[in-house]
Amino acid sequence: MEKGRPMLRWVGILCVSMAVAGFGLNALGGKQESVETKAMGADLISIETLKKFGDLDYPVVRFEHDKHTKAVEGKCESCHTVTGNTVTAKFKRQEDTNAAEIKAIYHDNCITCHDDTSKAGKKSGPGSEQCRTCHAGPADSSRTLISFDKSLHYRHSSSKMVLPAPGQKENCSKCHSQDKPEERNLAFAENKDQAHEKCLSCHMEIGKAQQPTGPVECAGCHDATVRAGFKKVADAPRLEAGQSDYALLMAATAQAGTEPKLVSAVPFNHKLHEEKNENCSVCHHNASSKGVIPCSQCHTSLGKEEGGFITTEQAMHRVTAQASCVGCHAQAQAKPECAGCHTFMGRTGQNTDASCVKCHVDITPGAELINDKNARSNTAAMLMNTRIKSDPEIKVGEIPEIVEISVLANEYQASKFPHRKIVQKIMEGMKDDSMAAYFHSSPNAVCSGCHHNSPASANPPKCVSCHGKVASAQDGAKPDLKTAYHQQCIGCHSEMGIQKPAATACAECHAVKQ
Repeated sequence: MEKGRPMLRWVGILCVSMAVAGFGLNALGGKQESVETKAMGADLISIETLKKFGDLDYPVVRFEHDKHTKAVEGKCESCHTVTGNTVTAKFKRQEDTNAAEIKAIYHDNCITCHDDTSKAGKKSGPGSEQCRTCHAGPADSSRTLISFDKSLHYRHSSSKMVLPAPGQKENCSKCHSQDKPEERNLAFAENKDQAHEKCLSCHMEIGKAQQPTGPVECAGCHDATVRAGFKKVADAPRLEAGQSDYALLMAATAQAGTEPKLVSAVPFNHKLHEEKNENCSVCHHNASSKGVIPCSQCHTSLGKEEGGFITTEQAMHRVTAQASCVGCHAQAQAKPECAGCHTFMGRTGQNTDASCVKCHVDITPGAELINDKNARSNTAAMLMNTRIKSDPEIKVGEIPEIVEISVLANEYQASKFPHRKIVQKIMEGMKDDSMAAYFHSSPNAVCSGCHHNSPASANPPKCVSCHGKVASAQDGAKPDLKTAYHQQCIGCHSEMGIQKPAATACAECHAVKQ
């Protein structure tokens, strides 16, 4: 026993030494992995200002803004420069100078405030020896971006507290500071700091006048639960900014030896698309910082730096981009009543010239169209008004009621496919949808949902004409017949949310042979 005691003492000393070393390493700021992340509120701000000067020595700071606003009793000047009714977004400075100076501004002011609050006997934040309490790394939060929709825009533009500039009738320039009646510029803010400065300064100014005003706390705009309580104007008037009802989308005339001539023009119903979307930024994705500018200003046939070298063709046709025409339409195709056909067609269908002419028209752009906005608008209106707007017609009586699929019958009996019923269900999903009506207006277009790689026809070829009963290496990724049937039928049911028959209920589609 006596011999074991020195060993126990050494173990105890070693444990204490390790604990002290760990505390010292944390206090001195030795590099460590960030602590486990946790979900936080909408007021969470990750302070990572020094990233612009190089790699960070410590994890980013988790800063709960609303908690601090409450602690200083809503006095923004405790942390920000306030000049008149204008508040500066940056902490205790007007601009970012250098890493050392910014670091000193944060440490000196934050730690001093925490120490003074503690000396006053109040609950406070961490001191200089608790680096990792602030530098805790990124965390999930409930913070979401606010969509400045038509309702919010109307409530601002119609507010009696948001006055127009002297000599102007509308108050647009209160937010869009570069906008003039004779020269429209709907840019709002170049960055996040500028946007917050504009909104908060205006809200605070109205609040000082003892009038109902907008939020001055983070959660007021960035918490979805709070936003759900916003007053909603159901039928907000159109946002007038000098835009035409119709537009003829054309590429800039190519100069000899520079850029290739692009494909035909596209007539575009601008007013209809305004009604379908919540704000201009859905299509004009840089509207907040650059204003509503023509697509061709950033996107050209060869691409240029201002547009991230994204060409006109990519900007208009990229399926994964919400701001592109095809990408936006693809989102509509994701609705359950559409997804049964379009999800599968997106993987296996082939684009054809017939798809292009649904949007593009063959027009020789003369001088009048190139130089006269009204001429382009009138031409687009004429072309759009000739397009089909009614639901496509299908001669239901000519559709086989039942199609018996027996080509693979072996363990199971032939599948009795309720062909007419399915076509009628698809047609029901397109009812009163003008976009669906136009894009399905060509004869037998609806049939392409299942007969995806054959010409639209009332009597399309059978699946076995393309899909062999046995898979072949020569077919590449093309599935064999059995896989094609199951992939098509089960895939459609899954995308449309059809619960019955279930994907595993084999006998509900083809009965077991007795």
